[in-house]
Amino acid sequence: MKRVLFECKCVWGVQNAWEQFGYECLESPIELSKQSVKKICEIIEYYMNEEDTLCVFSFDFSPAIAMACQKHKIVYISWVLDCPHVSLWSKSAEYEGNRIFVFDYVQYRMVLERGLEHVYYLPLCADLDSFEQCIARDQEKQKERYYADVSFVGNLYNDEKHNLFDKISYLPDDVNGYLDALMDIQRKMWGVDLLYDAINGSINSKLKEYVQIGESDDFVEGTFEVMFANILGQKLAQLERMEVCSYLAQNYDFHLYTGSDTSYDPAIRNCGHADYLKEMPLIFNYSKINLHITLRSITSGMSLRVLDVLACGGFLLTNYQPEIAEYFIDGEELVMYHSFEDMYEKIDYYLEHEDERKQIARAGYKKVKECFNYIKGFGQIVEILEGING
Repeated sequence: MKRVLFECKCVWGVQNAWEQFGYECLESPIELSKQSVKKICEIIEYYMNEEDTLCVFSFDFSPAIAMACQKHKIVYISWVLDCPHVSLWSKSAEYEGNRIFVFDYVQYRMVLERGLEHVYYLPLCADLDSFEQCIARDQEKQKERYYADVSFVGNLYNDEKHNLFDKISYLPDDVNGYLDALMDIQRKMWGVDLLYDAINGSINSKLKEYVQIGESDDFVEGTFEVMFANILGQKLAQLERMEVCSYLAQNYDFHLYTGSDTSYDPAIRNCGHADYLKEMPLIFNYSKINLHITLRSITSGMSLRVLDVLACGGFLLTNYQPEIAEYFIDGEELVMYHSFEDMYEKIDYYLEHEDERKQIARAGYKKVKECFNYIKGFGQIVEILEGING
């Protein structure tokens, strides 16, 4: 018998996909990635059976799970949702038993170049069945609650956990000036990453004099650059999203769903955190326009939020991103903007052109249903896994 152990309770679509390929699905009673290697080993041992084939699956790569699987000589499959995913620069990512799937093509190339052998490029997928069930159950009963001209679901990155850049207050003026100028230029460009390459340039040695991150023996050379670029990316996300949310709040019927602090602008209607399976599908389905702003550290890839909006039948207005443009037709299945001024103009246009907006939403939903469902995604994972197990 083929069995797969999940890191923790997962969405229905994932379990259904595994079962479609003949795997018995096992759910860990606790979130494995937050446990010690010893504890993970105990859980794996509980589920091991000499007559069965057992593998472990998680979203995002966990060094602790990899270590436990390496010890028991079983395959560990991870599908990375984040970019950058710093754990890919850990030494445990090099284990023979890992099968790592990465959604961002630039990140995929980076980890290949650093020497990882069992890594594969795989765009993300959406849990269409769960979203459709949520929308069908509601039957528009909460449409008035979630209805808005423009909605945005996301983090503003202005909390203490994410706003790490402001804590680095001891850099020399010339370095601060360089980083400020770098972020200012990056804000004007979508689909091109300047941050990582710039940090690898002449400023690198000076940054390392003042900032110590990624210095652990568990990580390989190059981790500093990845982590510092992420710090800059999150700072840019804060600046961009706070600015955009203020503008939208002052000019449109705008609903923001976030756990972030919005007291900086009382005009913002903060609707609080949205539950992923119970509220988010209704927000995306009932809003006229769903806004997406890619986190700057996602260099080329298509984040899960893009697929989530379309899978719920929502109209999506997103920034240009190379892999979004590769898989979707701009103006037919979604709409892309190339600057915030362009975003505002397109909001005005599509609020006035309802039929066109709804047609684009229908086409986007159709594309995701056909090409980005979990059966299709896990089909590629299982094909590689079956190659391992014969």
